[in-house]
Amino acid sequence: MRGFILAAGFGTRLRPITLNIPKALVPLAGKPLLWHALEFLYKNGISTVGVNAHYLCEQMDAYRSNAEQKFEVFKELPEIRGTGGALHFARSFLAHDETAIVINVDIIGRFDLAGQIRQFEASSEMCRLLAWRNSSMTGTIVYDPVNNRYVGAANEISQPEKYATADFIGMALYRRDFLSLPEEDDFSILPVWQRAIDRGMEVSVGLVEQGYWRDIGNPYALAHAHFDVIDGRLDINPPSFMTIDRLRRCCVPKSWCDEQKTGLGCYCWIEDQSFIPCGKIEHSVVFSSPVGPRADMHNIISTMWGEIPFDE
Repeated sequence: MRGFILAAGFGTRLRPITLNIPKALVPLAGKPLLWHALEFLYKNGISTVGVNAHYLCEQMDAYRSNAEQKFEVFKELPEIRGTGGALHFARSFLAHDETAIVINVDIIGRFDLAGQIRQFEASSEMCRLLAWRNSSMTGTIVYDPVNNRYVGAANEISQPEKYATADFIGMALYRRDFLSLPEEDDFSILPVWQRAIDRGMEVSVGLVEQGYWRDIGNPYALAHAHFDVIDGRLDINPPSFMTIDRLRRCCVPKSWCDEQKTGLGCYCWIEDQSFIPCGKIEHSVVFSSPVGPRADMHNIISTMWGEIPFDE
């Protein structure tokens, strides 16, 4: 099985970070999102991986040249292609193996991917959309709970009571024959999934019920992924110079003394070793502080390029 990571997007919800670096290089617990995506694939036995790039793609080249995980870059120039166009563009790479997995770079997952792959490869499915089970009818995709067949996107179809919804987690498994379906002008993948159904191919939903998943393409989710690391819900080690204080629910440089932690409330992630807390800080992530000592911080991601507030 080959892997493909969708990393060409602009990441507009994470500005001003993404005015300066591509979304794939936004940090989570000291490592770029792309590193986490590659690590997840590698740990599940997928070591031949392609990554698409468009926005600030020269930075992706620079990262690749020094990356510990190997991957191939597919530059989408001059225009970004979207998911459907990206698969069309990379079809010769992906078709070398019988099956492929495609994942979004701005999601973080810790679940039994190997089990989903085994089930998919043993089935007659042409495509399996991995989704988090949702007990309400507010999920992003609709499926038939009798056979787990995909019905459509929740925002595009009516939802008869016999159907259920789940949250698509930004990962899908495909067989080689599916790769003939995406066309150059298919920006969205949704019409491609429907095209497969119209041609009698089996498109299913693989429900994930245990583990961890979060879409971290917005400031709230990026911050809370760090807080999940503090709580132990997300199994990621912090950078080696940092330590997690479970009692205070914070993660700060090991060099800090108790006096420096005095103003910390719950859920503080502070990577900037030179940061000087001068007031109450809670529910905040400090990658770097461009403004020096400051008073209270609440629901803030602080970066060298500016601050990003987020709502609870």
